[in-house]
Amino acid sequence: MLLVFSLAIIGIAFVGGVLPLLKDWSSVQLHLFTGFSAGVFIGAAFFHMIPDSVDLVESGTALGLVLLGFVVVLLAERVVFYEHREECEEECEHEHLLTGVTAFIGLSVHSAIAGLSLGVAVVVDQTLGMIVFLAIIAHEGVELFSLSTVFRLAAIQRRKILIYVGLLASIKPIFAWIAVITIDLLSGIGLGIPLALAAGTFLYVGIYDLLPESFTDERKRYSVFIAVIIGMAIMFGVGLLID
Repeated sequence: MLLVFSLAIIGIAFVGGVLPLLKDWSSVQLHLFTGFSAGVFIGAAFFHMIPDSVDLVESGTALGLVLLGFVVVLLAERVVFYEHREECEEECEHEHLLTGVTAFIGLSVHSAIAGLSLGVAVVVDQTLGMIVFLAIIAHEGVELFSLSTVFRLAAIQRRKILIYVGLLASIKPIFAWIAVITIDLLSGIGLGIPLALAAGTFLYVGIYDLLPESFTDERKRYSVFIAVIIGMAIMFGVGLLID
């Protein structure tokens, strides 16, 4: 069962990750995708990652860690790399790359924890394993689509984007199998801590990086707003399916 789940997750991830690479999308289309991606990241943080981290650790600690994750990325992007940002043109590809790498790290943490959850669920009960699997694939393609869109804005070569997509697509299956092998050790691991930190990075990327980028063309502000809401709505709908 876990082998089938793993192959399905990888397949759906690649479909989502490849879609933004199929053609040379116009600037308007890419910024609509960016608005959608912003909604996905913000919605994932509020509807999934923060509530899950609060369930796993004390609520005050979880929210503090969310803020810490936000502040760490703020420090790196707006302080440490400030001098480089000042030298950039209005459309700085390096800035988009830093956003993409931040998103990749956050998604990697999120994927690792989801993979562990899948592995444990499959071992404990097959029905529970199916439920967790459906919850994962409900947003797997959307997450990879969002990440791939951000890397397109950074003008990264398609081959390199596919490498990022492949790495991220493999994280959930790898950690699911790790969970199956080491299930007795997982009870002592505080999974809520990295999940809360990752939620902070999601909020930063969605609010501080992707939203401003998606609204650069004021003529399309209503279309972009709708795209943002659609991204959030999909994450909310996934939450309803999980519940």
